[in-house]
Order: sequence, then structure tokens, then C-alpha cells
Amino acid sequence: MILSVPCCQHELNRQIENELLRPILKYGLIQERFSALLTDALRGNLLEAAGYQVQLLEFIEMEHTPKNILIRAVKQRRAEAAVCQRRREEAERCMAFFQVDPTLARLLAPEKEKQS
Repeated sequence: MILSVPCCQHELNRQIENELLRPILKYGLIQERFSALLTDALRGNLLEAAGYQVQLLEFIEMEHTPKNILIRAVKQRRAEAAVCQRRREEAERCMAFFQVDPTLARLLAPEKEKQS
């Protein structure tokens, strides 16, 4: 089981690039918040791809802090390989769209990808 109040959303903030979304991402504050949400969403999808059942929960009201997402992930004993593969492919398409390479994606990459 993983319970995490993630940080380090700045990794994608430095990487994110998308011509279509340039009008939105040109504002630093918006890009920062967007990249934080993108980071947590990708983390959830990547954990699902690794066989976890994932929930993203608000644990502190937004008026107190904008960084209020808790990731709760429980490893499934019999995760369906097809579902895991589909989640991985969805996450990879999203990462390609935004031109980002989060550390968690590399850490959870299947062994064959790590060796190449």
C-alpha cells in the first residue's frame, strides 16, 4: 500500500511543452498549477499500470493549500495484464502529448525498456 502526499511537481513544470496549449501555459502561475495536476494524474495512471488500485483524494481544503492531493494506492494481487498495459499506453500517449518524461515513468518502466 502507498499513501503519498506528493511533491516535486516542478519536474514537469520545467519539461512541459505543447504548441496547442501555449496560450494557457504562457502564464507561469497557470503552468505551475497545471503541471502539478498533470504530475499527480500521471502518477496515478502509472501506478495503475504497475498493478495498483489508485485513488486521488483531497485531504486538506483548497483554501488552506493548493497542494492537497493524497495518492492512495493498493497493490492488487491479480492485476489484469491487459488493463495494466492499457493504462501504461494511455500514460505514454499523454506524456508524449505534453513532451514530458517523469521520473516515476522511468522507475516503473518494464525491465525490457530499462535495458534499452
